[in-house]
Amino acid sequence: MSKKPTGLSASELSKLRATILRPPRGIVTDPIDMEHILQIDPRLGKLLTAQRLETQADIHRAMADGASKAATLLK
Repeated sequence: MSKKPTGLSASELSKLRATILRPPRGIVTDPIDMEHILQIDPRLGKLLTAQRLETQADIHRAMADGASKAATLLK
């Protein structure tokens, strides 16, 4: 059983939980349909796919770091 963090009211704790559990939405995390680019220029398609994957990895690293810091604050 987890301990209730000190210094947070019930409403603050509820808002914090909602913020942490809400899935990210936005242009950065939405996939882009690039099938036509792969057909036009496979090399460019591979470069764009690699860049998209690197961007997603950066986003996930930042989210993991934030989640870790939030967990530390809640302990």
